[in-house]
Amino acid sequence: MITPGKYSVWFKTPVGEGAGVVEFGADGKLGGGDSTFAYAGIWTQQGEHFRASLSARRVAPGPPGVFGLDEIDIVVSGRSVDGSSTSCTGFAKQSPGLKLEVELVRILGDS
Repeated sequence: MITPGKYSVWFKTPVGEGAGVVEFGADGKLGGGDSTFAYAGIWTQQGEHFRASLSARRVAPGPPGVFGLDEIDIVVSGRSVDGSSTSCTGFAKQSPGLKLEVELVRILGDS
């Protein structure tokens, strides 16, 4: 089960891979980013099942994103593994055939 707070996020597609930080708010909103992209969206949870819809937008020059685009709308879903990590799969609405794999790990000490 995902609880509100900060998580390290690792993600990859056949195009590339990356990492960042995302914060899940108790109000169902999420936000975060990495060195070149900012993320914003919403998340829901029912039992162990998690779903998020978010937009990622380039905010700084850098390498190509994992979808090869500078603005994308992403949908991910998954199950909590052990309460502190979650594995998800998803896609970008602009590239629905390109599979996205995501791993979230709670940042310890975060309140």
